[in-house]
Amino acid sequence: MPPYFDNADSVTFRKREKLVALLGRTDTGKTSTFNLMTGLSQPIGNRISSTTHQCYSYSNFIDTPGFGDTRDSEASHLSLIDFFISLSSGIDILLYFIRYGAMNSTDLDLFVDIYKRILSIEAYSNSCLVITDYSLPNLEQVNINEHEERKYLLKQLHDNNKYSYILDKFDNRVIFIDISPYDYKRRELSKEIIEKFLHSFQPIKRFNCQNLQDAYRLLRRTQEMEILCLDLKTQIDQLTTQNQHLAHLYEQQIRHCKDLEESYQRSIKQLERIHEQTLLTIENNHLITIEEMKRQEFRICDEVKQVRHQLEEIEHEMERSLTFNVFSYIPLIHIVTNIMELNTKRRITQRIRKTLHSKKKVL
Repeated sequence: MPPYFDNADSVTFRKREKLVALLGRTDTGKTSTFNLMTGLSQPIGNRISSTTHQCYSYSNFIDTPGFGDTRDSEASHLSLIDFFISLSSGIDILLYFIRYGAMNSTDLDLFVDIYKRILSIEAYSNSCLVITDYSLPNLEQVNINEHEERKYLLKQLHDNNKYSYILDKFDNRVIFIDISPYDYKRRELSKEIIEKFLHSFQPIKRFNCQNLQDAYRLLRRTQEMEILCLDLKTQIDQLTTQNQHLAHLYEQQIRHCKDLEESYQRSIKQLERIHEQTLLTIENNHLITIEEMKRQEFRICDEVKQVRHQLEEIEHEMERSLTFNVFSYIPLIHIVTNIMELNTKRRITQRIRKTLHSKKKVL
């Protein structure tokens, strides 16, 4: 089991050997190739790992974490840049891995992201494209320069826009391998193909990892911005929840106000009906009272007429007789009493009319 490390201080590379870094996304055969070249059994992980105790073809191999396989991709990028910067001597060769027949827009975006945001375009001159999972029988032929089968295969790949963009960056520095664990001969052939390429490829200069400082600062800033965005998103989610709660309360208050308004309108209508009924009752009672008073007035008028008639008869009788019976005054007293009662009833009638008129105005 090889050791894990997070910087190059704990690793010593012999100067005469090429330093080779393996890059690519998860499931492209990167770590399997690392194990094939070193004879180790490095498990796939998310930390940078390397071997120093066993080197092949004058090369030291560095296995890097697979891109696009971690939840915190920016942290993975920062870890890789931090490690590369610690390699003060730089890197000789960068092997970038993709799978044969499985290239999609996500792989292309990841490739552009790595070389533009992390390594810079200067790294192209030190890079080689490794296409894994090539299962066709002409594995050896497609790795021989100027071979017709290689030319035909590269032409087919160039016809694919996704492959074409990447192939243009490597100037024919493309190798095909098949590291299937079920075919020992093809694995050994793939190992031989890689060794031959590493022997033949002589970059003009090492890739200076110190130039990654700007990318490191940019990614660090990006990571900080992502954290800030997450915090803001959390706050927005909280505010959204609060806003939804307030909106719910507002809707409840609106419904309550509508209920109160409807209740008020019903009460107003009910009061109006009661008012109308009261007015109608008062008016009916008033009319009944007036009718009754009129009947009493007519009755009293008749009685007054009778009294007057009786008075006239008394006067005639007094004129005829000098002696006047005292008992004859009794009808007169009764008449006077009726007249006084009539006057009293008239005053009462006037007061009642006045009172009813005032109440009608108020209502």
